[in-house]
Amino acid sequence: MTKEQISAYTMRISQANASAMAVVLFDIVLECIGEAKQAFAEENPAQFQRSLSQAQGFLQELMSMSKMDSQVGCDVMSIYLFVDKQMLMSIVKQQPVNLEECAGYLEQLRSSFVEISKKDTDAPLMQGSQQVYAGLTYGKGYLNESCDPLGAHNRGLQA
Repeated sequence: MTKEQISAYTMRISQANASAMAVVLFDIVLECIGEAKQAFAEENPAQFQRSLSQAQGFLQELMSMSKMDSQVGCDVMSIYLFVDKQMLMSIVKQQPVNLEECAGYLEQLRSSFVEISKKDTDAPLMQGSQQVYAGLTYGKGYLNESCDPLGAHNRGLQA
């Protein structure tokens, strides 16, 4: 991932509630899978393995967010386990094993979580982070994002 992508994900994470966090994690996993496929095409096995390992780490985070108290939660967890197994097999065999299929499953789940996050009105998970405003000012070809300077007194550890 580029520094700009990491910065964008960091900003999204700082403002996300639980359902929006799941969407961000899906985006990161799909990005890592895409990087792995590109690394395989470029015959870069080290990057292929690194990208899939990162994808597995973020998928583990999605798994830890899953609630197993319903049939839907169990079904989603079975998809996560299938995708994790396919990524592990890809790492071991040093070739993509069903990664296209896995990305398709994850994209379908992501679209479901996008719909859920649109209706979710919970507060952001990160307390004490600065509020980010986009679009207050803009330039040619870019959009400026700014933080609330008055909200800075609430940042940091609370004793």
